[in-house]
Amino acid sequence: MGEPLDLYNKFFTHFAAIFTNLVDHLDDVAKDPVDPDLIAGLVAGKAEQKAFRYLTAPPISADDLETVADATLTPSRLRLETAQAKSVRDTILTVIDPHRFPWVKDRRKPTAHEKHSAIVASAALAAASEVGTHRRNTSKTAQEQAVKDLLSGVGFQQVAVREIPMLTAAPKPGQFCGETRLAGTRADVVARLKDGRVMAIECKVSNSAVNSYKRLVHDTGGKAGTWYAQLGKAQVVPAAVMSGVYSPSNLINVQNNMHVALFWQHRLKDLANFVKKAV
Repeated sequence: MGEPLDLYNKFFTHFAAIFTNLVDHLDDVAKDPVDPDLIAGLVAGKAEQKAFRYLTAPPISADDLETVADATLTPSRLRLETAQAKSVRDTILTVIDPHRFPWVKDRRKPTAHEKHSAIVASAALAAASEVGTHRRNTSKTAQEQAVKDLLSGVGFQQVAVREIPMLTAAPKPGQFCGETRLAGTRADVVARLKDGRVMAIECKVSNSAVNSYKRLVHDTGGKAGTWYAQLGKAQVVPAAVMSGVYSPSNLINVQNNMHVALFWQHRLKDLANFVKKAV
């Protein structure tokens, strides 16, 4: 229980400093003509860019902001192309959160209380998002390492990562590599079973039954279709190692209709048994 709170406090402190600077410059951001150096500076770092995007209600993703603004978020380009800097600025101001930043729409100076409330609310919003991202990434990294440790434990040798456009480029039987592109689509772990088949293992962490559709059906199931089409159903074994919460109907769909082998992280011995029998 303490771990996510510690992370949250760390991220909150970091984002509070960024939002303090950002709020202090909101008047300058809104001025015309736009200052491209200012806009570029406010999105210069990963956390700074996130804070800038989190001015809106709801927060806008980097992809969506670039699409709607028809502009880049690359600082060097923004400094050189004033029109793109203005488009990014105008997009943010159009959908800026009226509850956190009421003075922007009113075109007035904020009160000390409004500034403090805006900084606290914004830092909390960004910190909560960052904790979720950090925990998902940490869980996935640990899961991938558990799979690699298991393969090493049953006698497989880890080799260097390489692009695998076709089966001849895959590791040799009894070998595996980490995250790589297999037939044009990324796989988390690729092992060559001793019977010659390539096993493409996806590591999936899901925090809800709804989220499991994206993680398993859309992502892993979609990749399996590509691998079967490019490499042949007799030559590849798409698989997923899972932890968290999943909808049983999604599991049945992926297993029976998309022909993906499913393994639970808390029962990795099932994966070990499968690998040892594939000879």
